[in-house]
Amino acid sequence: MAQLSYPSATEVQLRLEAQEDAILAVIRGCPWWTKAEVEGRLPGSTIVSGVILTTTRGVESTLRRILQLSFGMVFPAEGGVAHQVRQAAPVTAGRKARLPR
Repeated sequence: MAQLSYPSATEVQLRLEAQEDAILAVIRGCPWWTKAEVEGRLPGSTIVSGVILTTTRGVESTLRRILQLSFGMVFPAEGGVAHQVRQAAPVTAGRKARLPR
């Protein structure tokens, strides 16, 4: 499960495991990452055991919000492992529900 940690007073890190590739696909292109570390890659392999992304503390609230809204993940205030919360069904603006015929 994804995990937030604070390696210094100015940094926040997000650790994603291999099965969380969908999350990485969404957030990896965000411009605020200052460092990315790959864990557990064997020579010649494209498979990794995890990725650690580092950014500044100023981005933390945005990161938390994206992870909550997109993936239903909420992290403890002090960091740590995320837990899943139920998400409401997406609302489609301007459309009315159709009744079956």
